[in-house]
Amino acid sequence: MPGVPRIHLVSNLPGVNALGDHLRAAGLGPTSARSADALLVLIDRPLDHVEQELLDRARQTVPVLLAGPTVRALPADSPLVEASGLIPGRFLAPHEVRLLPGPQGGEIMARNGRFRPRESWVVPEKVADDVERLILIRHEMAEQPVCTWRPSTGLGMFTLGSGAEVLADPAYQRLVGRWLRHCLGVRDTAPVGVGLLGTPDTAAAHHAAVEATEGLTLTALCDGSAARGPAHAPGRQPRRVEDPDDLVNDPELGVVIVATPTHTHLEWAGRALEAGKHVVVQAPMCLSPADVDQLAELAAARSRVLAVCAASERDAGLRAMRDAVRRGVVGEPMRLEAYRGGPRRPLGTWHDDERISGGQLFDRGVAAVEAVLGLVDEPVEWVSASTLKRVWHHVSNADHSRLLLRFAGGAEAQITISDLAAAPRPWLEVLGSGGCLVLDAPTGPGDSAVGPIRPGGRHAGPSSGPFAAESGPPGAGDALLLLTHDGVDTRYPVPPAAEAAGGFYHDLADLLVSGWPLAGHGVESARPVVAVLEAAARSAAAGGEQAAPR
Repeated sequence: MPGVPRIHLVSNLPGVNALGDHLRAAGLGPTSARSADALLVLIDRPLDHVEQELLDRARQTVPVLLAGPTVRALPADSPLVEASGLIPGRFLAPHEVRLLPGPQGGEIMARNGRFRPRESWVVPEKVADDVERLILIRHEMAEQPVCTWRPSTGLGMFTLGSGAEVLADPAYQRLVGRWLRHCLGVRDTAPVGVGLLGTPDTAAAHHAAVEATEGLTLTALCDGSAARGPAHAPGRQPRRVEDPDDLVNDPELGVVIVATPTHTHLEWAGRALEAGKHVVVQAPMCLSPADVDQLAELAAARSRVLAVCAASERDAGLRAMRDAVRRGVVGEPMRLEAYRGGPRRPLGTWHDDERISGGQLFDRGVAAVEAVLGLVDEPVEWVSASTLKRVWHHVSNADHSRLLLRFAGGAEAQITISDLAAAPRPWLEVLGSGGCLVLDAPTGPGDSAVGPIRPGGRHAGPSSGPFAAESGPPGAGDALLLLTHDGVDTRYPVPPAAEAAGGFYHDLADLLVSGWPLAGHGVESARPVVAVLEAAARSAAAGGEQAAPR
């Protein structure tokens, strides 16, 4: 993984700490001006003479990059503006903008297409011929640069990043990091070869996501399928491998994805780590916290990446709900309810075999546990679980399972997984001190598509209130509903499923080819989920007794 440069950050913006913290986590600083590889400036007031001298002196030896509102704070005759080659014109009111890669900005914008900030920006009056146009915005039938670099003067400009919300957005922070790397001549490494080990049903989603990700190349596939694709060639089908051991030891591979039946995750992830591969495991990572710890120790000893691809990764509605809860739209979360299921006869695959999958909660409840733990930022004190087995006797998994969680701060959650319940229910509800947020999208794969649930009576009025959402495409805002205690409802847009796909693999590619940290996908997020599920299994076996996660 490539190294990353260090920066010195000059800023007076109240929201810049989030950007600084993220850049520090990425190894980009901050550091002193004397030892910096580049200077990043975000200010909303005129420079004083000391700052001006610092930038003038720095620009003689290291790049100086002006971001956010800086261009507005500088006087029109500033030598920095002239040196940037971008003469500012009109300042537009805040609105949602769609960013496009410029002629030299392919690597900067790689895997970042979902970022659409609501921001003000500057329409340039003039752009010098030798200015590299890295990021563009289409405006009035023309593509205008918002991020530039001028090698001849060592000065760059990025006119987005004025508000605290954008400064705190990891997608913006990543763009700033890539901009810094570009201006210092640091380029991405070659795409990384990926091997996929799984079964036909589990491998399909990983296959599609990897193929759609710049920086990753699906090189080898072992899924037990009798089908045989054409010989491997760039841009075509991966090589098919019959023996899993041959795949994990393939020298062409940098990454191995383990999407095998759950009870084999420890074995195959361990073998891949011992072979020197970075490893991605389909959630849940293992069947016990001790197994997760064993893999984590092995990954640390080999200096390899060990990550989990969450079961809820491709759920756009859940991502929208998580963002809304973090914005505080429901106040303090107090009671959460998650539901997965519907009347269905289990197919009898390994997913329905308790010895292989870990049971109904482990196999089909993992996404709900991930969702709940992602919405309440507190440790789980205890869980209590119960299962019913009355109807589907051709499989060993339970027919109906219930899991209760109690958090340290008093919040509670209930998760229901059922192959019997026929009544339509929301996928997820969060009751908070300020209202109730309902994700009522149709249920996921393997569940009955019961359709959305709509409130009636006084909750059916027009959207309004302090958190009123913007209108989106028809149907885009129908799945996420906020009901406040005064009876007002607000609908929030949910991005299309296509925009949610591939997020994990985009982040993985950023780590492997750009050196950007893989946050939120490692053992620190995988272990609590496994600990809760393993405690639930112990509780159910003991008749519902409270069990603390280990």
